[in-house]
This record gives sequence, C-alpha cells and structure tokens, in this order.
Amino acid sequence: MTMDPPVSVVDRPAVSRNRLPSLQRERGQPRRQAEWTLITMVGFVIFTLLKFEPMAHNSMQTQNNVIDLPSSIRSHEFNALREGFMEEWLHNVNNSAMDCVFESVDVTGDGADEWFLTIKPDLAPDFTLTRAWLKTEAPSAMHALKEIPQMYESEFNMGGKIDHMIESYYDQAYLGKEAHLSVWDMDVLAKMLEKASKRQRMKYRSDGLKIHDGADKYKSYIVGRRGIVIGSEDPWVEAILLHHGAAKLLTVEFGKIVSKIPQYIETMVPTEFTEKFLNNKIQQFDFGISFSSLEHDGLGRYGDVFNPIGDLQSMAKMLSVIKPGGLMFVAVPTGDGYDALVWNAHRIYGKHRLPKLFAGWKLIDVIGQGSPPWNPKGRHVQHLWVLQNPNGCKVGPPLPISN
Repeated sequence: MTMDPPVSVVDRPAVSRNRLPSLQRERGQPRRQAEWTLITMVGFVIFTLLKFEPMAHNSMQTQNNVIDLPSSIRSHEFNALREGFMEEWLHNVNNSAMDCVFESVDVTGDGADEWFLTIKPDLAPDFTLTRAWLKTEAPSAMHALKEIPQMYESEFNMGGKIDHMIESYYDQAYLGKEAHLSVWDMDVLAKMLEKASKRQRMKYRSDGLKIHDGADKYKSYIVGRRGIVIGSEDPWVEAILLHHGAAKLLTVEFGKIVSKIPQYIETMVPTEFTEKFLNNKIQQFDFGISFSSLEHDGLGRYGDVFNPIGDLQSMAKMLSVIKPGGLMFVAVPTGDGYDALVWNAHRIYGKHRLPKLFAGWKLIDVIGQGSPPWNPKGRHVQHLWVLQNPNGCKVGPPLPISN
C-alpha cells in the first residue's frame, strides 16, 4: 500500500537568474571608461562561472554542435559529490526541505530479470544542476551525422563500456518545427481516452500498457495531481494518465503543438519550458513520465545538438522539476543487461548507463516482464522504471554503498 506524497509546493532550484546587463557604449564615451566597463563585465562572468560551477575542471566545451562530456567521477568521490549536489539544491530553495515518505523497493515482480537487482543509481550526476539546466535546447545548425566524430567517440561509448555499437541512421529533424500531430483538440483526446478506458494498445506494442500498471500501483501520486510528460508526439500517454485520474498535464515536446484543451493538457517546446520554469512561472509537479524519449536525446536524429550526455542532463533536470518525494516514471530501451548505442537512432540501456541515467533518484520499482537476449539487430523492450525524488527531503532514503 502506498501513502500519499507531500503536496506542498517548494520553490524550484534554479540556475543563476543573474542577467548580465548589455554593454552599451554611447557615442563620445571615453575609451578608458569603456575598457574598464568591459573588464568589469569579464570579471563578473568569471565570478558567476566559478560560483555556480564548483566542478570547473569538468566544464564542457561546445564545438561544431557537439558538447564535450565532463570527466567521470571516481566511486570514492560520490559522497562528496552528493553533498555538493544537495548543498546546491537546498541553497536554491532557500534552505527549505520537506518531510517525505519513501516507497519500499520492489524490483522483483513476476518475470523480473536478475540484472534489475544490480542497478543502483549513482548518488548524484557527474555534473551540477546548473550544468544540466544550461543544456543546449536550440535546434542544431547541421544535419545529423552518419558517423560519430572520432574525437567524441569515447564520450558516446562511455570510454569503451558500451557493449555494442550498431548503425541505424536517421535525419528526421523537427526540433523548432511543428510536431507530427500539431493540433491537440477534444476529438483527438476523446478517441485516445476511449482506447485508454479499454486498455487497448496504442503505441510500443504491449510495452505501452505498462503505464496502466504503474498508474494503478501508484495511483496516490496521480489521482488529482499535476504531471509532466517529457516527449510525446500525440496524446496517448496523456490519455492514459487522464483516464487514471490525473488533474492536469504539461507536455514538453521537440515539435510545436497547439493544445486546444489547456484545461487538461498544456504544451511547450523545451526552450519555452526552461525559460518559464527558471523564472518561477511553472510550479513543481507531483509526478513525471517519459516514455521512449530520453534515449534519443543528444544523438541529433531529431535536429537536436549532438551531446553525449544529453539524456543524462534531461533526466537530472527532473530532480528540480518533480516535487521532493514525487515520482518519475521512465521507459527507455533495455536488453539483457547490455548497453548499446544504435547510431543515431537511440540508446539501449544496461548495467553501465542506467545508473547514470537514474543518478540522484531512488529506484523503487520496475514494471515489466523479462528482457530479450542480445541479438545483432539490437532487439529490446521498454520497461517502466519507477523512481522517487529524494532531493529536497529533510531525511533521504538510505544511501547505497559505492565501491
């Protein structure tokens, strides 16, 4: 039996809201004064970077629409990293924290694989929250690359830890353009609600039906609550959640969607969401869900900027988007514990990348039935992983022991 999560709203952690004033040089202004103004500006920028990026030696450089991966963090540094991550979080919410009720861990359901038990989320991401929120979300200026640039190959294959590299090229850029289903109205929603009420398959074969199972099991986090959906080309996920009693949803999708049913679903593109959230125009959410979306982030398939850790950064941002103690439901391709990169279609997550994807979260459940063995075509399934947000809680769950 689950218990109701806390419902009070806590101000979101945010990256620095300082806005550098533009350097305007009036005609006739003395040259020396302009030079001193410029020096002051440069000093302010350096101060800001040092203040909000304590891991400066891991800073990322953007070149040719590809972003460098920060150096990995050794296991014995996790505790210090966790403390720094929490300090940054609490600093941004005015040192306020909440009492949270943590769910018991249940990853041994019917058909669950043994390798599920080996997945223990890293205590914190290998980067700060500030870095996650600074993630580039504007459309890439170049076509998707057919091959990984050699200088970035190590970052994309996690230093050789990725078990399999497969070619499967797509150039389907629509970030910054209209979504495939660009208008969501009551007719569209009603059709999907009817299917949801009958538990009919809508997408991703039987994998998509796992959302029903998750919503049933953790209904106290969904009924009458606000949720956020990350990546949704049509409102099939939204229909399932509304059918199970969600009060209102916000969908964040690469392509622009016009919602004519804002009383049920609002829609935003990533840049719009980030700007509004960091300016306190959007409250934190009780729960979130991302189904078959994160695995594409940073591969350039949909017109996004190449970023070896784009998926990890997007998931880390949810630590400040979801309320303390709230739930995040995540479905990404998984196999029999192996990690694979299907370039540039998607990632397949296993023992190495899943702990990174779930860094900072508490893994409480896996909803699904087994995993297929490895095959050259990269066969996979999408389980529904259930995670709870401990960040911002007065007392967190027991921290796992890292080697």
